Amino acid sequence: MAAVLSCAAAPEDHFRRGQLSYNRGDVVGAMAALKPAAEAGHAASMSLLAFILDRAGFDADALRWYRAATDKDDADGHAGLANFHLTGRGVAKDENAAFRHFSKAADLGHALSIEIVASAYLGGALAAAAPADDAAALAALERAALRNHLPSIDALAEAHRSGQRGARVDERQAEVWRTRAADLRRLRAAPPAPPRATR
Repeated sequence: MAAVLSCAAAPEDHFRRGQLSYNRGDVVGAMAALKPAAEAGHAASMSLLAFILDRAGFDADALRWYRAATDKDDADGHAGLANFHLTGRGVAKDENAAFRHFSKAADLGHALSIEIVASAYLGGALAAAAPADDAAALAALERAALRNHLPSIDALAEAHRSGQRGARVDERQAEVWRTRAADLRRLRAAPPAPPRATR
């Protein structure tokens, strides 16, 4: 039983070593640790290895690992593959595929993808790929607003004020979102606290 647990933990151990090496700037060490874990099917290792390969310009290898990670429903894998479809590097440029992968990454909690999907529903990049679906738009905006995405908060305030996007007109809810937006703007405009003196 101990041998089985040891084998099962090995990919996670390799991933942690790879992540630590990458964070220290040791890309070669990171790749050496990540590759066996990725080959063993460890999704996070696949995505980080793909990211490193992507940044180094090895598009075909990066795509292979991003695709393998998406097969395991890895959020970073979906976001990475979405970027390839968005830019057309190594694959045909396809904003619909990019939006689908960003949406899946957002569903899995990928922070940047959550904002990208919300922005698409607000008419930003990938707007043409966002389906005309008020319920999906409201859900995407709410998810981004809960992560303090200011454009989503503003859109929700207006949606509840006017009934846009199929939202129920609710002035109290609109005021909740307006207050949150104002608080967030104040917080972002405040000067940073001075550093504390240390002895």
